[in-house]
Amino acid sequence: MTSRSGTTFRVASDLLLDRERDALAVGRGPWSASLRGSELDDIAFDGEFVLRSIRFVVRDQDWKTLPVIVDAVDHTTSGLQLRGRVGDDGETVAWSLSVDLGASTLRVAVRAEVTAAFRRARIGLIVLQSPALAGTELVVGHPEGSTTTTRLPEHVAPHQPAIRIESFAWTGDRIATTARFSGDVFEMEDQRNWTDASFKTYSTPLSLPFPVALAVGDVVEQSVEVSCARAGAVERAEAPLATPLAVTVVPEPEVAVHGEDPVLESVDGRIGAPLDSVVPTISTSVSSDPDGGRAGGAVPDPITGILVEIDPTNPDWPAILDRAVRQAGARPLDLRLVLGTGEEAEPVLRRLHDAAVPVVRVGAFHRRTHLSEGALLTALGDVLRTLWAEGPTPHPELVGGTRAHFTELNRNHARLERWAGPVAFSITPFMHDRGGHQLVESLGMQAVVVADAVRIADGRPLHVGPVTLGARYNAVATTRASAGDSRDAELRAGFGAEHVPGATDDRQSAEALGAWVVGSVAALAVPGVESLSYFEATGPRGLVAADGTLTAAGRALGWIAELSGQQRVAVGIGGVSLGAGSPVAVSPVAVPPVSPAGVTAIAAVDGAGETVVILGNLGESPVRVILNGASEPRVVDLGAGAVARVVMAGSGS
Repeated sequence: MTSRSGTTFRVASDLLLDRERDALAVGRGPWSASLRGSELDDIAFDGEFVLRSIRFVVRDQDWKTLPVIVDAVDHTTSGLQLRGRVGDDGETVAWSLSVDLGASTLRVAVRAEVTAAFRRARIGLIVLQSPALAGTELVVGHPEGSTTTTRLPEHVAPHQPAIRIESFAWTGDRIATTARFSGDVFEMEDQRNWTDASFKTYSTPLSLPFPVALAVGDVVEQSVEVSCARAGAVERAEAPLATPLAVTVVPEPEVAVHGEDPVLESVDGRIGAPLDSVVPTISTSVSSDPDGGRAGGAVPDPITGILVEIDPTNPDWPAILDRAVRQAGARPLDLRLVLGTGEEAEPVLRRLHDAAVPVVRVGAFHRRTHLSEGALLTALGDVLRTLWAEGPTPHPELVGGTRAHFTELNRNHARLERWAGPVAFSITPFMHDRGGHQLVESLGMQAVVVADAVRIADGRPLHVGPVTLGARYNAVATTRASAGDSRDAELRAGFGAEHVPGATDDRQSAEALGAWVVGSVAALAVPGVESLSYFEATGPRGLVAADGTLTAAGRALGWIAELSGQQRVAVGIGGVSLGAGSPVAVSPVAVPPVSPAGVTAIAAVDGAGETVVILGNLGESPVRVILNGASEPRVVDLGAGAVARVVMAGSGS
């Protein structure tokens, strides 16, 4: 299928949510779209995509997205009428949404009535535009009647590209589009900050106070009207469709299978010249589940270290640190400290120093801002120098940046201008959208984000991670999480991400997540990035499954970690160079990490001088990859969601 940002393959089923597997194709006249649950996606006019999505969303006081449940979908003479409810435990909001498709206008309207009082951060419609529109001129209409002409940003915008929006208009390849909003004042944010593949226009400006208390019976009504015409055509009043048509809703086509074995699509692969980047070191985080790895299973040996976050105000911090040391074994720790002052770090660091535990680096982040404040780094540097003035273990490297998303680095990097050391940030593709399409589309946005991070770092080394599917803590909560109230040496209840809503996702053990990891490393392993950290060691968010076996993601990361420090080699699949490792200068998707057939790849020359290629298939159909360029051609059959390791200059694979 063609997704919202242009992929031309059907995403592997084990990465999709039920609403995505059950998507419906909607069409009337020149309009076409996909209905995924309550979301109207892939909106096209006359064959040209104009919007990624129009959705109704509800976010609670801590910015958690509440589930929107569809109870009924009815056909009307001009479109669809949806009814449903919102809420985790019982109904919070009852809603209805109408979709009307005319000859040149699409109108989506929502009515939401509060049925249980709650505090909201946001409620209403959002509109998503494709990141491929970066650099496109946008004419913004404001509530007072004035207009502003701007451009959708090429570099990831740290702040809102447009505010006080009543309408906006732009022109694509063939189609001129205008969107008009009612029911609230809207503004736009660049969701590439969180590796979402979109510019998002949402209701209620962030400059207004939140959260807002909603009472039973409160009603929210909003609408978005999208008008399209061929570029250059004179806008006219809309005429009725020549032939009255009821909307057609049909299931998206299934993959064709011929005979007992599926037909394999063949794609050409080519190994190219050496790149100016090496494969970064690969680490993982300490397990936060109650078992903590005691049931068995070990991460691959090439994984270089264990990352652990410690807040010294949590009385369980010694147990968390001990678990990290135990899981690390002979590996060094990558310690990230959440502090109020630098002096708070002293007991944690002394415990590690006195036990001669190897520590490769120490990051310091303020527990309120999630940033490395200058005074905090200075104070922590003094503590490190004092403790490690003499001793058998090397002095840990001090790291600044943010423990949160790239967003915070993008918005606050001026506060780190005097910091000359390494910079860190994390990635969570499920921050706003848990769909499998979002997961796949985030790969291209990771390439965009890391290119801007390299630009911001300006020669300082980058450490990217933890990379996790869901958020391991809530960086935007308006209520503070408990720091813990008892010491528990066994951490029988788990800690951290174990208790964060949305941190755990069944797709952690999906076969296709291995292919996703290959694409993610290919996107992020650019010059300047020294380390990448993925997921947890064991448990429901881990590289090792409950039965002690490696997940597909763990297997792929183990193969990649074997190549750490080795020079990357260009690899192209289907005529597309994947993750070429060059910064994004103009095009927002200049370094695609996924081929049109859904294949991901990363290649490097190992210590024996052989070219090793790690391949993944993010698609729902098997693919045959014919690799050329480094030795005799190799033929690799990749099942749906599969990963494979290929040695080009030898006989093994």
